[in-house]
Amino acid sequence: MHHFFLSPDDIHDLQVIFPAQVSHQIKHVLRLATGDRVAVLDNCGSIYTVVLRNETAGGQRVGDIVSTQMATSEPQVQISLFIGLSSREKMEWIFQKGTEIGVSAFCPFVSTRTLVSNTGLTEGKMSRWKRIIQEAAEQSGRGKLPVLNAPEKLADCLRNATQTNGLCLLAWEGLPEDGANLKEALRGFTGDKLALFVGPEGGFSDAEVASAQGAGCQVVTLGARIFRMETAAIVFPALALHELGHV
Repeated sequence: MHHFFLSPDDIHDLQVIFPAQVSHQIKHVLRLATGDRVAVLDNCGSIYTVVLRNETAGGQRVGDIVSTQMATSEPQVQISLFIGLSSREKMEWIFQKGTEIGVSAFCPFVSTRTLVSNTGLTEGKMSRWKRIIQEAAEQSGRGKLPVLNAPEKLADCLRNATQTNGLCLLAWEGLPEDGANLKEALRGFTGDKLALFVGPEGGFSDAEVASAQGAGCQVVTLGARIFRMETAAIVFPALALHELGHV
């Protein structure tokens, strides 16, 4: 069954009026017909099973709600993934796969070794990234859309993360093999918010790691092998959710 995130304003009592862009996708891309069923999500936790009806005079598709239930696909722990700004291809891949895994918020940052040194992004790029996240959320059956935050400097991210999350972890290849691992760091954790920091291609500098520790962030190792940035950005939250039993 195809999933569509819509605004609550598009849901009226027992009827759904699909926006023009989604109506076009239903008819010309997915080629769904009258009587087909789709799932509509309101980004508030509800999933509506909808039977498609004919188009309105304006070309918008209409559907009848036949059942409603709460989404059960969201992890109990909200993971905020902090990632260094990188190339378009890598960022888009992280947004897509991170959404599929269960990341709740993406928080790009700029540090001394990121490929991108400017926190400013065009409106077009942010819109494209949000669209990629939405498509991935629909494909994977997420109950809520992950949040995409505007890029910030690493220092600001560290300060905000340690103040608003129950636990803040930073993966660093500089720790010895017998350093604190993820399993140990998460042992006994019962909170509902977790911040994970993944360094850029050049890694975190020693000074940045020291600043993170000073801000209250715990440094962990992901194992004996060194991952590429985009690999670590997926492995880290996947392992965390597995350890917490919220996959």
